[in-house]
Amino acid sequence: MPNHLIIFGGSFDPPHVGHVVLPGQVRAALGAGAVAYVPAARPPHKLERELTPAHHRLAMLRLALADEPGAVILTDELDRAGDGRPSYTVETLERLRQRVGDEAVLRLLLGADQVKGFGKWREPGRIVELAEPVVMLRPPETAASLLATLPADERAAWRARFVEVAAMDVSSSEVRRRVAAGESIEAMVPPAVAGYIREHGLYRGGARRPEGGS
Repeated sequence: MPNHLIIFGGSFDPPHVGHVVLPGQVRAALGAGAVAYVPAARPPHKLERELTPAHHRLAMLRLALADEPGAVILTDELDRAGDGRPSYTVETLERLRQRVGDEAVLRLLLGADQVKGFGKWREPGRIVELAEPVVMLRPPETAASLLATLPADERAAWRARFVEVAAMDVSSSEVRRRVAAGESIEAMVPPAVAGYIREHGLYRGGARRPEGGS
């Protein structure tokens, strides 16, 4: 395991090209050894939406990252899914810190939307101690526009955490919508992921397949 890791969590439902390209840009900017992708079992902020079964999301993520030498996948949250509890970032980072030791550099990769609600996460102060946040700043969002949404006494700390990345107009929700509507997703997800979605009939009509089925 590299001693400088960028931690990137998400539901990856499904993983899209932005999930592959943008973290890689941050890794290059910071000179980190790898981006560690952490697929969530049950994100606390998405409890109202049923996620695609974990084995499908993990399989798609592996396909998406197959040609990315600077990417690794940590299944910690999926491995603990049997307890039925939400996947809290602070708990995942505590376990990862125990695994890599105190000397390793951990950075937690966030999007601008996550920064705005970061203060409501479980133990945000402890999260910062475990893994200093780094923020993907994507156009049209600017440093000034994002800082304006944050408390004045927090702006200096967050300003130092910004890394500018390319503008990419893609989201997992839009991919799901397009599949359900029978529209093309070829430019939005890696080809292998598009093939997997077709093969397993995912996201059609908004319906979910049973856990054991495909």
